[in-house]
Amino acid sequence: MAVRDDIKAQREKLKGAPFRKKAAYYLYYYKIHIVVIALIAIVAASIIHSQVTTKPAVFTAMFINVENTHTTDDTDQLLEKKVADIAGIDTSKNSVDMDMTSTLTPGGARNQMDLGILSKIQARTMNKELDVMAADAWNFNYLAGQAYFTDLRTVLSDKELARYSDDIYYVDKTELDKLAKKMQDPDYVQQNVEPEEARKTEKASSFEKPDPSKMDDPVPIGIILNEGTFVKKHGIYSKTVGVAGIVQNSANKKTADALISILMD
Repeated sequence: MAVRDDIKAQREKLKGAPFRKKAAYYLYYYKIHIVVIALIAIVAASIIHSQVTTKPAVFTAMFINVENTHTTDDTDQLLEKKVADIAGIDTSKNSVDMDMTSTLTPGGARNQMDLGILSKIQARTMNKELDVMAADAWNFNYLAGQAYFTDLRTVLSDKELARYSDDIYYVDKTELDKLAKKMQDPDYVQQNVEPEEARKTEKASSFEKPDPSKMDDPVPIGIILNEGTFVKKHGIYSKTVGVAGIVQNSANKKTADALISILMD
């Protein structure tokens, strides 16, 4: 007997049968279909719920290689609230995102995770979805070489620059321009440094701050965070020097300035 005829015969037998017997029949013959439909419904409901409940981030900061991983949950939430309050962001409609989980190997990309973080930074920056980046000193200098950070003189007042004078991180624009020219060469290869050697250069106990007096064209692009009251209290960077900069194409530079003030005060 063909399968179709068998099913038809079974259905004829079910006419007038009690509900429990009918339910058992349909579960036996259609259980795979029911499971598939249920899974599709669950996935669809999850996607819809995520789209409805996820609030767009109107301000985002990344902290790379945060040292105190035990307090990041409390710290990021506290920073998000402080920034939202200062900037007047309605958190019932929008969100502030403090990413404190990203890591990058000092010395240059070593694995797929490093490449993934670098790709995320690039994509967020291109889409104007990243406002502030903080990182350990080696990685901050590396990212500076990729022209991610804005000249703080275009954002901060002379008074604010003077306030941070001891903590300003300078780069030499002349050297950055030379590097940019080298990177245009299709045969250019980034020279990596052994991670242990890179870490030695960014230890808080032995770090040598770039000296603007020795630069041809010094540009202030970052604030060294280690002496910041908030940073110290929450152990964001302590053994390693951490530097924060405002991203070039941030649409929220004044709010970014406010975040740096929170970190330093």
